Formats: sequence, structure tokens, C-alpha cells
Amino acid sequence: MAENEIEEMLEHLRRIKSGGDLDWFDIFGIEELETVLRVFRTFTKYHDVLLPDSLVELTKRAKLIGEILHRVLGRIPHKCKTNLNLERLESHLMEFFRGNTASLSHNYELNDFDLSKYMDCLEIFLNDVLMMFLQKGRSCHSKRKLAIHRSIKELKIVQKKMRFLKYIYATEINGYVDYEKQECLETRIQFMTNTVGQYCLAVLDYVAEGELNEENDNFSKPPYLLSLIVFVELEMKKIFHGEVKASKFTQSKTFKDKKLPKGFSHHLHNLLMYLRNKKLENFPNNIAAQNIDVAIEFLLVFLDADVSNHVINGNWLKEVLLKVGAIAGDILYVIQKLLPRSINKLDETSDISLCSIQILEKTKDLKAQVETYYKSLKFTPSQFPTFGGLSFLDSLLRKLNEMSTSKSGLGFLMKPLLGNLEKELSSLTSILEKELSSIFSDVVHHEHNIPKDLQRRTINLAYEAEVAIDSILAQYNVFLHIFCSLPTILKEIKQINAEVTEMWSVDIPLNPHYVAAPLKHLPDRHSNLVTDEEVVGFENKAEELIDYLIRGTNELDVVPIVGMGGQGKTTIARKLYNNDIIISRFDVRAWCIISQTYNRRELLQDIFSQVTGSDDNGATVDVLADMLRRKLMGKRYLIVLDDMWDCMVWDDLRLSFPDVGIRSRIVVTTRLEEVGKQVKYHTDPYSLPFLTTEESCQLLQEKVFQKEDCPPELQDVSQAVAEKCKGLPLVVVLVAGIIKKRKMEESWWNEVKDALFDYLDSEFEEYSLATMQLSFDNLPHCLKPCLLYMGMFSEDARIPASTLISLWIAEGFVENTESGRLMEEEAEGYLMDLISSNLVMLSKRSYKGKVKYCQVHDVVHHFCLEKSREAKFMLAVKGQYIQFQPLDWKGTRVSFSFSEDLSKFASLVSKTQKPFHQHLRSLITTNRAKSIDEILSCQISEWRLLKVLDLSSYIVEFLSLATFKPLNQLKYLAVQAYKFYFDPGSHLPHIETFIVKNFPYYDIVLPVSFWEMKKLRHAHFGKAEFDKQGLFEGSSKLENLRILKNIVEFPVDRADVLSRRCPNLQQLQITYFGNDEEPFTPKLENLTQLQQLQLSFVRPRTLSGLQLPSNLNKLVLEGIHMESVIPFIAGLPSLEYLRLQDVCFPQSEEWCLGDITFHKLKLLKLVKLNISRWDVSEESFPLLETLVIKKCGDLEEIPLSFADIPTLEQIKLIGSWKVSLEDSAVRMKEEIIQTEGCDRLHLVKQHSD
Repeated sequence: MAENEIEEMLEHLRRIKSGGDLDWFDIFGIEELETVLRVFRTFTKYHDVLLPDSLVELTKRAKLIGEILHRVLGRIPHKCKTNLNLERLESHLMEFFRGNTASLSHNYELNDFDLSKYMDCLEIFLNDVLMMFLQKGRSCHSKRKLAIHRSIKELKIVQKKMRFLKYIYATEINGYVDYEKQECLETRIQFMTNTVGQYCLAVLDYVAEGELNEENDNFSKPPYLLSLIVFVELEMKKIFHGEVKASKFTQSKTFKDKKLPKGFSHHLHNLLMYLRNKKLENFPNNIAAQNIDVAIEFLLVFLDADVSNHVINGNWLKEVLLKVGAIAGDILYVIQKLLPRSINKLDETSDISLCSIQILEKTKDLKAQVETYYKSLKFTPSQFPTFGGLSFLDSLLRKLNEMSTSKSGLGFLMKPLLGNLEKELSSLTSILEKELSSIFSDVVHHEHNIPKDLQRRTINLAYEAEVAIDSILAQYNVFLHIFCSLPTILKEIKQINAEVTEMWSVDIPLNPHYVAAPLKHLPDRHSNLVTDEEVVGFENKAEELIDYLIRGTNELDVVPIVGMGGQGKTTIARKLYNNDIIISRFDVRAWCIISQTYNRRELLQDIFSQVTGSDDNGATVDVLADMLRRKLMGKRYLIVLDDMWDCMVWDDLRLSFPDVGIRSRIVVTTRLEEVGKQVKYHTDPYSLPFLTTEESCQLLQEKVFQKEDCPPELQDVSQAVAEKCKGLPLVVVLVAGIIKKRKMEESWWNEVKDALFDYLDSEFEEYSLATMQLSFDNLPHCLKPCLLYMGMFSEDARIPASTLISLWIAEGFVENTESGRLMEEEAEGYLMDLISSNLVMLSKRSYKGKVKYCQVHDVVHHFCLEKSREAKFMLAVKGQYIQFQPLDWKGTRVSFSFSEDLSKFASLVSKTQKPFHQHLRSLITTNRAKSIDEILSCQISEWRLLKVLDLSSYIVEFLSLATFKPLNQLKYLAVQAYKFYFDPGSHLPHIETFIVKNFPYYDIVLPVSFWEMKKLRHAHFGKAEFDKQGLFEGSSKLENLRILKNIVEFPVDRADVLSRRCPNLQQLQITYFGNDEEPFTPKLENLTQLQQLQLSFVRPRTLSGLQLPSNLNKLVLEGIHMESVIPFIAGLPSLEYLRLQDVCFPQSEEWCLGDITFHKLKLLKLVKLNISRWDVSEESFPLLETLVIKKCGDLEEIPLSFADIPTLEQIKLIGSWKVSLEDSAVRMKEEIIQTEGCDRLHLVKQHSD
């Protein structure tokens, strides 16, 4: 009935068209409707051979017919219409398709007759589809028209090939070949025809709805159909070359060797993905399923990761792809044909088992062929940095151990390799650690020296191994690494291990020598660049130190002078040593330079000869030490030990310096704060400050103009040059030596100023770099990469310590500790060691005295860049945003600084054939920049091995986590976007630090997948909220998460969820919204590790209490009524920092604490409070050190009782305040001076925010 009604409707439409009085738009609509009706007519005619899926889809689309009819006929003049019941046609179509769908079972199979008939149906249908496209092509824009014409061309090829295949199948194969082989072929044909049918229905949607359906991209599908046809042709070719050799079609060009269609590997990949999903839906979990799993995973990896490899030979690739296609066909047969039958027939399970074994065997044969090919290729190692080698080896071993216990589709290929690699590296690392231990810990250095070349090779191979492993995990050149690079790396590491083990097994006698660090001393010819005369800025400091030397205790005292290289330690010590007062004060003096590699006897001999004026006559070390002690006995002596690197030196010498109570002194100069602390007796180490700009300018002018005055016209430029020297005397003196060649030319001064370090390198390269090299060489191996990493930041950058620590951890610089300390705590220790070595400067401390911000001097920054370039540790690139092209750079780590200047890229671009982005592991951008969205979106998928990505220096309009999904090795990600979408289908499995600076008016919704980031340690958002369903229903935990910032819209009564899902949180910032005025109690006491908490309320809220963990030491409260919570806050036993912002007090204008005491509070910060009076006693804050008052415009005064708090050191006023408030602080300061006789209270006024 439905077919007759469609014919009737088509006839009716023809009459309307022939009736005239229609414009072109009406005619176009009628022709469109005719095309759709013809499609339905074809399907109703062939309904008996349609597959269930097609019938279900047709039922969904039948309703469209009525809608199109109403739309088209509604525009046609009434005189052209005749009565027609549109609703009846729609109803009959729906009834027709539903009825036929219900009569088919889910496992419906076409017989050979039905298959031929269905192909007839599709041929007619393809004609209709071609007509649809032709009609659409007449009315669309040029870009769409081009796509339509391309599809028409491809569909005509599909139609022609299907016609030929149908003929061959019907006349040459059906009934003439082995049943099983014919069934395998029919499975492929049925899959192909069903896919063509689905495509035709998708085109029907496209025509009916008038626009492209993105889910069924009709313009990209025809190439996939062509690939499926080739898929069928390959099986037919096998049959013709096997069982029907006599057929004339054996020599047909269809079955001769030819090029595979473009994108064939991609379409094979899509087919295998479909089969994997089908298997997951329907397959029981048994051995057969496991066999098919292995086959699918192997084929998918090859297609996904290795087909695009530039080293693959074209003919070999074609041969392998054909085998991949054959195995995919066998899997299709099992899943589409045998599996559905086995549901009803138990004996079919044996067929599935047999087929799965055959599939596995074919896969193993293919694997052997792939392995043989890749083993024939030559592996060429790259040059990686070797600094921080042991830290990196430690990180790699942790990774290998983790992978050995994890499940992977490639486990059957990787685990034997990785197990051997872990074993060899573990053994080698153990020996290297013993080697370093003998160098830095023992007084006597062991002679089992592992050659530096072997150490470098080991570290380089370890880096190569990590790149290979990460490439495999990132699905990039997988088999190249599994079969070529990793076996080669493992072989070389085994050879090194054997050599090293043999060295350590040989009994070598010890040759004693004494080591502070096994490295060279500064070049002698530059040792006096800063002479006695150039002591500008040291006068006051020298007077202080002279006072230390001639006064104070009667006992022997050691005065350590600590500062970075080139800061003037030796200069000021020389000033003291040659001072007339000092010369007259001490009976004997001696000056001794301590090198990094020293000889105890030579040091004693040097001091002895200066004290006595004679030689020691060849006495032994112990005798010489005692001779010196006896010569100094009863004398007031001054000994200067210059440039000490290790306390071992002091231990070797100190017994020779007797203390007879006559104020003898020893001056020690050192770059290492720790050395200064350990050698001191009564006097704390004197940390040498940098010169002020004025002092630097004075020294510069004296060095340039000698006895002359600086001309007035050069005053400003000399000041600017001095400022660039950043207070380091060494740099001032070196720069002066360059400038005085053309000292009267202002342009020359400016030229040197603008390229300071370029000129220093050209004139004094050996000295300027060697000065820093000494400090660098003295660092433990684990600190060297940490220092060089400072070059990743801009010059003069104030670096947040938390950011630096997270980056060091992500890079693998921080060693795993046995003590149970967190890696963050270990990294904090690294930072403090660099600061105490005077290589990194502390810029700002936190309230607990920890480092909050740090920076490095320009000299250190320059050294980091030069050393990194030399060692290939990192690459610093500066240029315009259009030059942001990471794929072209050669470097494992790149820092890109946006600039208005074009960069000279000749030295930056990789000259190697293989694209360098294979080895790009870290990318950090600095300086604000224009948006580079297009570069980001088109390149980011190529950075698959990145571990660190910081793009937060520029803003993009929109970002999705899906953009970063290919970067599955990423550990650190920082971005900035107006809007960020956390795609639920994406998560980063190895991410540790996740920072998104989104704008407050666009919340980030954190879906269920957020909880799958198991390694996450630090999550910081501009503003984010949890998907409520995922928050409450999930069970997964983020046990590594320590920091979670800026969470909003959190349910006020469900704080317990956080303690369950983030049990180890240490820092939490959370904001509550809502209009509910009902008092409640935030319950966070189960977050037992929590140390810092910020609770904010958008609207003022009354709390009935606060249940917080006892070890909380920092608390920020915003937008609450304070009357009920003050006792709870004061009762926190560990609280040291309290900030109250926009809070309300019961008396509205007065805060009266009464007898409440904050026992351990050190810092109190009041922000935007509306109080005018404050009533508090000194007993309320007995340990307070800092009081900050910000934007409290109504507050009249600070209670005078604060003057009685003995620990109070600073009052800071920020923003705007009343004059009376400042007056009260001044009075307090004056009272302290008057009553205590000291000026311990520092008043800071800051009118800006």
C-alpha cells in the first residue's frame, strides 16, 4: 500500500509542475520532494532484503516526509493542488517500516539471493543519491559546490564498482567456491552494502533538512566506501587466484596489482575501531576474545602510529597493508557472522575459537615481518643533555617500574624489553651512585673512576630510552622504537654495564688526595681584576667588619663573608687585610687561597711560610700542622682563608689555629652560605649586599675616567649602564674595561648597555663564564639542571617558588626519596640549597619564612643560557608571535619570549631530516603576546612527547581539553583562556600540575573524567565547579592532589565529599554561592592534611560554627558574620596566618575581642572591613609579628596595646586609610623606641594595591 501511495504522490507532483504558475523556488522544492519520495519508493520495493538497522533508520525518517510535504505544498498556489491526505501517507509509511522491522530478528542474515537483490536496490538508490547531490549543487555556495562535485565523481566510481562486483559474485563465485570462503566474502559484501545503505540514508537527511549533518559527514564518506570496495576486491582476488584460476576474470585489471586508494590505511583503522567496539559489546571474555584483542591492538597501533613513518618503504608498506586488510576481514567474519550464530548454536563456539587462533597466527607472522623490516634500519642516537643524570635515571626507573605493573595493549611486545632495560639501568645506576658518593663524601677519593665518556653515554642512552618509550605510549613510530631503537639502546647499555662492572670488580689500590670538588680553579691572570683601589660602596661594610675583628670576644673567632661570585668578597677581605688598624693590631697575618681541589700540606706550608718567613724543610703533614700551631701560640694572628668551598678544608686546618684568649681572628670568604654557618664561632656570617645603583655608577666612572671627572653629558647614560650591572662589582669592572676604549662616545655607552653580555663574552668570555662555572661545578649533580632551568624564565623574572617546584618535578629533576618526604618538600630543599649557594636570590618570603618568590642575577641568567646552549639542555628563542613555530626548533626544552623584534632563526631551525618535534619535551612561553590560536590548534597534536607546556603568557578566546588529548605524556599544563571547556571525553593520564586561568564570568565545569587524573597534584583554576552528579556518585579518588584552588558553587552541606575524594589536600580555596540564610557549619575536619584554607561567600552568611582540621596554619575568611566563629578560629592550635576580608561584626562598627587569644598567630591581615573601632589587648595576639591593614577606610586607629606585643616587627598600611590610623602606628613606633631603646617596628605605607 505504501508503495502505491508514493507513486500516487509522485504523479500528483508531476501534474502540479506541468500546471504552470510556479516560480523557480517552488519548482526546486517539488523536485527535492520527488527525489526523497523516489528513495522511499526504492526502499519499499526492496523492503524484504533490507537489514534491520536500515529499516529502523527509515522509520525515524518517515516522519520527515510529511514535514517536507507540508513545507513544499504550503508554498504552492491553491489552484494547483488537489485533495491529498498527507497524514495518511505519513502514517502508512511509519506502519509499513515498523511492521517489517518487527518481523526481522537482530541477527538477521541475507542469503545469496537476497544479497544480489539488495545490491540491485543500492544501485538504484545511488542513482537517487546522485540526483540529490546534483540538485543541491545548483543552489549552494562555491565551496560546498566543489565538495558536492567531488562526491558525485567518487560515488559514480562506487556505483560502477559495485555493479561489477555484483556481476562477478552472481556469475563466477556464488555456488562455485568453497562454502567457508564464499561466506567470508559474503560477510565483507554485506558489511560494504550495509555501509552504503547507511550512507544513502545520511544523504537523505542532508537533503531533507537542508544542511550538512556533521555527525554523518557526507562529503568525507565516499572514500571510505571505496576502501570497503577494495576490501571486497582483495578477498575476491584471493579466490580468483586460488579456486577459480580458469576464469577469464582472473586477469581483470580489478584484480591486478595496483595502487591502494588514498587514505586506505586510515579507513582500515576506522573499520578496526568499529570491530573493536562491536567486540566489546557482544564478545564473551574468553581465550578467543583475548586472541582477537591482541590482533586488533597490533593492527591499530601499526595503522595509527607507523604508517606515516617517513622511513617506511612504499612497496613494503603496500604489502603489509594488504595483510592487515586480510586479517581485518577475518575479524569481521568472526564478529559479524560467527558470533551472532553462536548465540543460538553452541557448536559454533569451536569455529570462533579456531578462527581466533588462525587470526592470532597471522598476526604473529605479520609481526615477524614488521620486526625484520625495522631491525634492518639503522638507529642513530641524538645528543641529549647529561646534567642531572642520576635524578633523571631515578625518574626513568620509577617510570619503568610503573609500566611493568600496568596493563597495555602492547604489553606482550614491550614488557620483556622494559624489564631488561629496568634491570640493566638499575644495576648501572647503583654503581654510578657509589661513584658519586666516593667523590663527594669520602676524604680519600676512590680510584675506581668511571670514565666520563661512559657516564655521558649512559645518561644519553637513558634519555633516548625515555623518548622511545614515550613515543610508543603516544602512538608515534611505535614499531620503529619497539623493534629498532629500544633493542639497540638496551644492547649498548648492557655493554656499558659489563665494562663498568668489570672496572669495579678489579682491586685497585687507593691513591689519597683531598677533594672539595674535583674541578679546576679560576684562571690566575684574572685574579685581581677588582683591586684594592676599587672598593667603592665597601667603605661602611669594611668599617663594620674591622669592628668585628678588633672588638668582641677575647676567644678565637671566625668571621665568614658570604656572597655570590664577583660580588666583592675577596676585595673587601683584601681591604681588611691591608688596613693600617688591622696591620698594627695583629702580630702576624697570612692570606691563603683555597681552591676547589686542594692539598692539605700545600695549604699548611703556605700559611707557615707567611707566619715564619721560612720553609718547613720537608716535614710531614702532621708535623707541619703541629709546627704551625706552636708558631702561632701566644701570638695575635689574622688568617684569611679565601674562596672556601667545603668544610673539610676547615676540619683539616682548624687544629693548627690555637685559641689563647687574645682575640685572634680568621676570615673565611665563601660563596656557600652553609659553609659560612658551619665554620663560624661567635660571629654570624656576613652576607655581602649588592652595590646600590649610585655605588655602581661611582665605581664605573672611577674605572672608566680614572682621576678625571665624568663629563655631564655622560652622567645619565653612565647611570643607565650601572643599573644594568645589577649591583655586581665584577660586572661593573668588566664593563668599564670595555667602555673606556671609546669612553667619550655616548652612542658607544648605549651600544654596550643594550648588548651588555654580548660584549662581556667577546672581551672577557673566559673570566665572566669561569666565575660562574666554579659555583656550578661545586653543585651536587641533582642541582645542576635545576639551576640551568632558571634560563627558561625571562631575565629579571620574579619566579613563584610553587611554579618552579612543580616544573622541576614534572621535568624529573627531583629524586625519589626513601624518607617518605613529599617531592614538593624535597624540591623546596633543592631551592634552599641554590639560595644558600648564592646562585639564586630570595625575592620574597611567605608568612612561614619559606621562599615565595625567587630570581637570579643577570650574570647567573646569562650563564644558564650559555651553558644550556653548550650542553643542549635548553633553547631560548625570542621573536614575534608569527615566529612561534615549535615544529622547526631544535631543542628538548624551549623557552619562547614574545618580542616585537624578528628573531634570527638560522641557528634555531633543525637541519636534520626527521622533524624535531619528536624530541620536544618542554615548551614555555614568556611575555604577553597576541593570540596565536591558529598556530596552537594546528600544531599542538604534533607535540605528542611534551611533558611541560606553559602557554599562559597569552590569552586565547576558547580552549578545550580535547585540544591537548594527544599529549598523553603531559605532566604540567598552564594555559589562559576567556573560556575553557573540560571535555568529558578527555583527560590527561599523567598530568601533575593543571593550571587554567579562565575569566570569572565563564565557569569551568569539572566532569567525571576530572577524577580520572590519578597523578594530579596541583589544580588551580580561575573559576571552576564540579559536575554535581560526577562529584557525588563517583568513587575514584585523587590521592596525590595537594592543591585545589578556586572551586565555586560547592554544596554547603557536602564538604565531606572532598575529604573522601581528595583525602590528602593541603591547600583549598572554595567559594559558596546561594541565597540561603539558614546558618550552617562547614565540616572540613576530616581533611587531616589541610594546612591552608580560603572560605569565601558571595553574599554575607552566618555560620553556626567551623569544623576545621587542627593542623591548619593559614585561614582566609571572606563574606561571613564573625560573631559565632571567632572562638572556633582562635581555638585552632596551629593557626599562624589569618586574613579577614569583607566580614561583618555584631556591633557593625566595632570589633571587640574580649578575652579571646590567638596563641600562635604571626600574621593578621584585615581587608575591606567596615569597622571604625577595634578593642584588643596585647594578650590577644601574644606572638604576632606582622599586622596588615588594607582598604579599611573607616578604622580610626590601631590599639596602642599592640606596642606591648614583643614579637611585633611590621605594620603595613595598604590602599587608603585615615590620617588618625597612620598617626596611631607612628605613636606606637615612637613608644617602642622610647621604652625599649630599639627600633624593632617597621612601618610600611603602600597607597596602591
